[in-house]
Amino acid sequence: MSNQPPIPLTDVAGTGSQPKPGQVFAPGQLKGPRLAGRFADGKVGEFPLSDRTSMGRHPNNTLRLVDREVSKEHCIVEKVGATYLLRDLNSSNGTFVNGRKVRELRLRDGDEIALGNSRLVFHDGGGTAGQTTSAGVTVVASAQSMPAFLATVAQMESAEFRPADKLSDLDTLRQDYEKLRIANEFHRLVGMERDLKSLLDKILKVAFQLLAADNAVVFLAAEDGSLSPQAILKRKEDNAEVVVSETVLKRVTETRSAVLTADAILDSRFSSSESIVAQGIRSAMAVPLLSKGVLRGVLFCDTRERTNAFSEKDLKVLSGIASQAAIALENSELARKIEQEVLTRAELSRFLAPAVAEAVVSGKVELLRVGRLAEVSCIFADIRGFTSMAEADSPQETVAMLNTFFTAMANVIFTHEGNLDKFIGDCVMATWGPPITHPDDAGRALKCALEMLDEINAMNDTRVAGGKKPIEVGIGVNTGQAVVGYIGSNERHEFTAIGDSVNTASRLCGLAKGGEVLASEATVRRAGPGFKVEAVSVLQVKGKEKGVPAFRVLDYTGR
Repeated sequence: MSNQPPIPLTDVAGTGSQPKPGQVFAPGQLKGPRLAGRFADGKVGEFPLSDRTSMGRHPNNTLRLVDREVSKEHCIVEKVGATYLLRDLNSSNGTFVNGRKVRELRLRDGDEIALGNSRLVFHDGGGTAGQTTSAGVTVVASAQSMPAFLATVAQMESAEFRPADKLSDLDTLRQDYEKLRIANEFHRLVGMERDLKSLLDKILKVAFQLLAADNAVVFLAAEDGSLSPQAILKRKEDNAEVVVSETVLKRVTETRSAVLTADAILDSRFSSSESIVAQGIRSAMAVPLLSKGVLRGVLFCDTRERTNAFSEKDLKVLSGIASQAAIALENSELARKIEQEVLTRAELSRFLAPAVAEAVVSGKVELLRVGRLAEVSCIFADIRGFTSMAEADSPQETVAMLNTFFTAMANVIFTHEGNLDKFIGDCVMATWGPPITHPDDAGRALKCALEMLDEINAMNDTRVAGGKKPIEVGIGVNTGQAVVGYIGSNERHEFTAIGDSVNTASRLCGLAKGGEVLASEATVRRAGPGFKVEAVSVLQVKGKEKGVPAFRVLDYTGR
């Protein structure tokens, strides 16, 4: 490696301070994927490529280019598999590769990229970045050769079949038969496919089976309306790029109509080194994927076998395929959403009341993915003498008792729309607060605690009738600030509350006798009137220097 010192990006770009993105190195210092060349101020250097390298005038770009001809966010070079993809970000003056204006292009070793006054050469760093196992897709601005639009067909979102008494001629019957044939063939091959990648591949295979196309591409629309290629199928295996005219895509998306075109192709990537004659005239069709008025993407097919290879009939066939494909995409997306909702609902139902879980799934309430400080009322309910009880009973009897206890406690918690935080050995923890906060959360917690004792009494009646010892449960309740949200590792996390107020509730539970509910002064004060309580001596709980004023909760109005 050369001993030349690295050239700071500020020296190359001509700025007065060191920007965030990094630095440009002296020529010969880098070996991996990189951009090397002459910058706007005439200095030469090399810049290493990461998985995503943004270029533009703004300081936040990975590679900042201080040049009035360069947009603030001009373009990006992104690693896609083993290749690098250059994408223009709707820059004012455009991005050029080998002298051709491009919107999106898979780079090859030695490509020259022009941005304003900068000339940068792409190096793949050893040959791996520039090699592909299958050809990609290049979207180009049609500056050199405008495509000729030979036919346009209004796209129908679904195949409409006429009643038998409305069929007046043979042509009408043939049209409906063609729709039926396409729909039957599509569903035979695609079926109930839900995996998006597999679905897109099957859509393209249907197009190949019904049309004499050489290449087919599915573009899917993003939320901002931009199109990106998601699947490609080629009849012949080669390394040539499938070139798609930006003008054609724009025409399809703006008119929502299927178009049949013919245009001249300079070469597989619009290279200036090859002639129009060598590549010939290409016939192409592009059809919108429409579902319920929403543009989901564009289906594109082309061939170079012969001039005007596609006819208007072929365009109608592709339109029929697109209609079925749009429905399949919508159904696939809906199925994925339902599956995700089922999983989400199942997860939430473990610790949220059914009504609260439904509100979260429907989007009415936001679940805290990042912990934040909030007021909670917390309950701990613990079985007294559990260790000796477990020693006296068989493991099966102990598990059965715990399951009955936990089920009863969870039902009471959910009745008052509390959050079942967790089971800790023979103890239950519940909270009232986010994701849904009620003005009477403290009161709900106290009512829940008393009704827990009612459930335990009913449970004990059954146990005594079966010749078993009754169980005793002590309950502690406290209200205060805590951090609430999903807490844990990326692999395993839980929705919980953490803080001193939670610890205090646990300490009160530890001091409560069997059949007793001890609540802090804060909880009783927030709960308001309607509760029968009696003060107990100030309790000294572990971890606190000062005692905690507490009350024994006995009853509430309307119980």
